[in-house]
Amino acid sequence: MIGRRKGGQAPDGGGAVDEDLVRDVARGVISKVTPRELTLFRRRSDAFFKDPEAELNAARKSLRARPKEELLAWGTAETVVALTPFALAVVQGVLTSLTESLVASATDRGREAAARLLRLMLRRASAGETAPDVHGAASTEEEHLSAEQLGLVHAHARELALSQGLDEASALRLADALVAELGP
Repeated sequence: MIGRRKGGQAPDGGGAVDEDLVRDVARGVISKVTPRELTLFRRRSDAFFKDPEAELNAARKSLRARPKEELLAWGTAETVVALTPFALAVVQGVLTSLTESLVASATDRGREAAARLLRLMLRRASAGETAPDVHGAASTEEEHLSAEQLGLVHAHARELALSQGLDEASALRLADALVAELGP
């Protein structure tokens, strides 16, 4: 789940995630991990959304060309090209997964509501059963990600970062920053 193709689809055919949301969250992650990179963030993110694979390949090449000590020095000029594409790819992958989870949850709730409504319409409702909210009012309990969900986000972000070529320490810092950005 890296980048979007024209039409809003991720290269692997996954669901679309709003580019502005991805940019906003990734910008927050970058500000926590390597703030100096923010000066080039817009240009790098534009390039990423035009051709995510090319940007990631260039970032991987940049990472391979640098000594490990430089890569751990977050915020230095040398990391400017390398981290933004990884952050965008990880954020997009995580947000796509969260979106899919929310859609599945909404679908399940919709099915349950439809079944209750049908039982009421056919006068076969259980005692005390009321009509469901068919207008989709958001539940206040889902306004923030739970600690368990944030743990899953961290694990998924780390996994995505590692799969894109970041080392363990870099992947963990990126995952930590994303959880901090998405948390309450």
